[in-house]
Amino acid sequence: MSPWNTTYRRRVLMRHYRFARERLVPHFLDALSAYAKGLAALRVPHAAEAVKALQLLRPLPLPAFSGLVEDVFFAIDLQLNETAGAEVAGALRRGLSRNDLDLTVFRAYARDQALAVMGDLLRLRQRVLVLAEAHRDTLMTAYTHHQPAQPSSLGHYLAAFENLLSRDFRRLRAALDTTDRSPLGASSLAGSPYPVDREALARWLGFGGVVEHTYDAIAAGDWALELAQALAGLGASLSRLIRDLLAWAETGAFRVGERVAQGSSIMPQKHNPVILEHARVYIAELISGASLMTQLNHSTAFGDLNDHSTGVLEPLDRLCEMAEGALELMRVALEESEFRPESLLKGLEDRAVLASELVDVLVAGGYLPLGEAYRRVKNLLGALAAEGRTLAQATPPDLQTHLGYDTPELQAALEPRRFLERRRVMGGVAPQAQDQHLRLARRRLAQDRQETQAVRNRVRLARQLLAEVE
Repeated sequence: MSPWNTTYRRRVLMRHYRFARERLVPHFLDALSAYAKGLAALRVPHAAEAVKALQLLRPLPLPAFSGLVEDVFFAIDLQLNETAGAEVAGALRRGLSRNDLDLTVFRAYARDQALAVMGDLLRLRQRVLVLAEAHRDTLMTAYTHHQPAQPSSLGHYLAAFENLLSRDFRRLRAALDTTDRSPLGASSLAGSPYPVDREALARWLGFGGVVEHTYDAIAAGDWALELAQALAGLGASLSRLIRDLLAWAETGAFRVGERVAQGSSIMPQKHNPVILEHARVYIAELISGASLMTQLNHSTAFGDLNDHSTGVLEPLDRLCEMAEGALELMRVALEESEFRPESLLKGLEDRAVLASELVDVLVAGGYLPLGEAYRRVKNLLGALAAEGRTLAQATPPDLQTHLGYDTPELQAALEPRRFLERRRVMGGVAPQAQDQHLRLARRRLAQDRQETQAVRNRVRLARQLLAEVE
């Protein structure tokens, strides 16, 4: 008969056991195997036998929760007692606490989830760069304060967004580096009474290093908070692209593909870009995660507590799932859909966004000082509007009357592509500047991909070595 209160058993023990049994058992076996190796290196009796016994447990299923033991660690301990004997099972527990063991497992699992998110982010960035290159010369109107501002190109916009995503990646990588540290050997908080080599334990588990202070190793919850904050930042970035894509979808400048759009049950003309709405739902939960993780750390004692150990893992797992979902949906939306250049051009028809270029040409050509040039161009726009005309309809006499000049250089200032050509600075919209930036972005993406793969390879190799029967 289970000794546990029915509500506590159902709401706490069973729930955590189920999650750990489904997701964490390989990580528990890895951490226990590494610790057993550390003890064996010290010639602790029966520790070497524990290493082999743990390897033999790997193919065996862990029983479902019965209430006989409270968690997965004790379930593994029970299996070890039954298969290898009390002396072997007891040897493994010398100096080992669930405090450092659990957090080692949690960090290893979170590292795997973060790497999966980073892989999806790399694939989205690749897709954005492909589109940026394809649309280098696709003209569009760029907006500031929700008003038409200046001409740009769709490729320039998309490359800028990939730039933002590259920083989201960098923040995730920094959070991964914090998470990718081993607490094993910290024991309850003061450190194991057995002088295990903590750096060796970390290497055997594929960690990038150790949490160097044993008290910090079991008390800190900032690793999960940092990861949640990086994920929330990524969600905020993705939401901004979704907003613009939906705005373009309204005007027909972005057509969502048939396989990722839905119609209406009553309005046959509808072609709804719902994939973007579903991505936004994922993102809403993703952004909220930082607040939850902050609350789980807020005003808690600096020590081992369920709030920021057991309490963070399932929400963090959910956040990573939301991030993967949002990233995958965004990538598929961009793969299945198309931008329509003719609709993007509509914002340039009246040439109003070239008013600043007129000012600049008047100043750079030595015609007028800046303040006077600005005033005259604004007067020209007002006079044209009063007559129901646009800047695109301005004639040489209009330029002469209001600007005082009607040179070919001023008339050429109303050509959008000339505007682009003049912006050749680093990161500018000129075709040459765009090409230069795309080369930089591709190199950066390749480096990020290579570094991420190196972490995956390190973890994979460590697990292979731990699982081998010697």
